[in-house]
Amino acid sequence: MTVAGGGEEGSKLVVLEYADLQAGKDLTAEVARAFGPSGLGICAVRGIPNLQEIRQKLLPQARELALLSPEKLARYELPEAQYCTGWSRGREKFKGKPDLAKGSFYANPLFEDPADGDEAIRAKYPWGTCRNVWPEELPELAQAFKDMARLMYEAAKPLVRQCDLLVEAQHPGHGQKLFEATFTNSRMCSGRLLHYYSPSSVPNAGKSDAWCGWHNDNSVITALAPAIWMLEETGEQLPVACSTGGLYVRSRDRKVTRVSLPADCIGFQIGEASQIMSQPLGGMLLLARLSKLASLRTGKRRRHLAKNVGTAKRRRPYSKIV
Repeated sequence: MTVAGGGEEGSKLVVLEYADLQAGKDLTAEVARAFGPSGLGICAVRGIPNLQEIRQKLLPQARELALLSPEKLARYELPEAQYCTGWSRGREKFKGKPDLAKGSFYANPLFEDPADGDEAIRAKYPWGTCRNVWPEELPELAQAFKDMARLMYEAAKPLVRQCDLLVEAQHPGHGQKLFEATFTNSRMCSGRLLHYYSPSSVPNAGKSDAWCGWHNDNSVITALAPAIWMLEETGEQLPVACSTGGLYVRSRDRKVTRVSLPADCIGFQIGEASQIMSQPLGGMLLLARLSKLASLRTGKRRRHLAKNVGTAKRRRPYSKIV
């Protein structure tokens, strides 16, 4: 296993400057290193204004939400949305049993009603079109969630334009297919606020229960806020992240790399939809399989926000939240 940021060329995490993206500088060579056949399928963007302030307002609330009583949390579970809106814990399975190691809160940060009142669309795509539900116990959560997700959404725009430029350079006629499908023609923008529980609070937790299973992100692109590590009992934030926890990537040669995302960066993972959309053009944008590991030390737990941006015809979501 390697750690992104050092070692072999293929395992280095590509870090882009937001100012360069905003200025329209040609970064296609760097994007190709991150998302091309030999890349990790993930890059980082540094220099995004107000990131630390907005992150600090949101992520500690993941702990507050997760420690509400089960009776209160049950009010924000939406089985009709296949638990892809609102609160979810133990609804996903890991190694054949309910995954209780993490709790997730899902919402569309751009549209309170992604179906825009169209009940036929809602019935057809319940996992992506249910109205948001916000916990009344945390009155500041909704705005903080939306602020963080909007920051990630806007930062993704110039990066996706670079992806289009990369494909267009090799296959004229591609145009801005990824950008238009993601930001112009889709209402599918799904955020997931995650809390990883202390092993002591998870029944019969073993070492492997700290993992999230290997999976592909099926969005066009997924943005990851840098995680905050806290003591679950007190909420005290820890200045140093766990040396073994975090995000792991398994590349196409099956090499496993731990990606250490800098605290001043937002991470961006290429999704399955991007690979599918570039497949007729040679599959230039290739995703990697992902897994997440929380710290095994009792009480030292991770909180972060992942935001997936999908693609489809307007009001017809393509991708499901990871």
